Amino acid sequence: MIKSIIHTGVICGVYLIALILVGFTIQAAQGSTVYKYQDEKGRWRFTDKKPSQAIDAEEIEYKGSPENPFKLKFKYYKKESGYAGEVVNPFYLPLSMNLYNKKTQKKIKHFVAPVAQSTVFYQDEPAPMGFTYRYIFGDPAANPENITYAIPVNSPFKHRISQGFNGRFSHTRPASQYAVDIALDVGTDITAARAGIVGYVKDDYAFGGAQQYFLDKANVVYVLHRDGTYAVYAHLLMGSVAVKPGQHVAVGDKLAESGTSGFSTGPHLHFVIRKNKNHKTVSVPFKFHHDGKAFRPQKGNFVCPCT
Repeated sequence: MIKSIIHTGVICGVYLIALILVGFTIQAAQGSTVYKYQDEKGRWRFTDKKPSQAIDAEEIEYKGSPENPFKLKFKYYKKESGYAGEVVNPFYLPLSMNLYNKKTQKKIKHFVAPVAQSTVFYQDEPAPMGFTYRYIFGDPAANPENITYAIPVNSPFKHRISQGFNGRFSHTRPASQYAVDIALDVGTDITAARAGIVGYVKDDYAFGGAQQYFLDKANVVYVLHRDGTYAVYAHLLMGSVAVKPGQHVAVGDKLAESGTSGFSTGPHLHFVIRKNKNHKTVSVPFKFHHDGKAFRPQKGNFVCPCT
């Protein structure tokens, strides 16, 4: 499961910078070692505590979380006609933004901040405006195209869909209702199911579990499509992401490798198509295609990207 988050913040003043509230904590200290091994049941485990000598563990050097480049920046500036304000969207995903009066919390403005550019949202006013804000990814004007998606895995083997649409374990909310989980060995290549632009990446977390704590910890790649929808590829192996924000990818291009980071009970890929609907993140039903045939993914099915 990959959690959908509404990001919030408060702005008040002549020149302020607001940090995006998707802060991800790392349990391993900078420069420490993460140990990767298989337990007695063949499940992959990651830990920052050295296992006993009887366990054959691989050491992974953890270099620490890089500086977060995804900072939402606001600023006011004075012109002859009055104050103006702008916001800089650092993502390669459009942001749907609501501004609220700081005192009354009444919504005072809605706008879409385009991909990777600044947007003037306030101008020719007598003074800076104090407000709180909320935003989600995606343009509410997006209209999903009726297309099918390639299987997002490069592998010569068949792989089981362990959870499908409306899965009771974690596919119960609008943002993940139409998601699929594909069980994979750790290190399986994850590939683009549709062409697009890499909108956001997170690649700094080694651990996973079924506790609420892990809901926002998964390593992910988001890819924005031409119709305004975007795909989420989640639970990726730390250090495996092979793409950068703003990069164009074609169908079949490698994005990362499978892992079990975040809210996860075992190595798999969580794949979902999302859009913004009335300032809410919702998932979009889809079909895979293979060998010229389209099919709706269902729990228990085996998908085979092999030829």
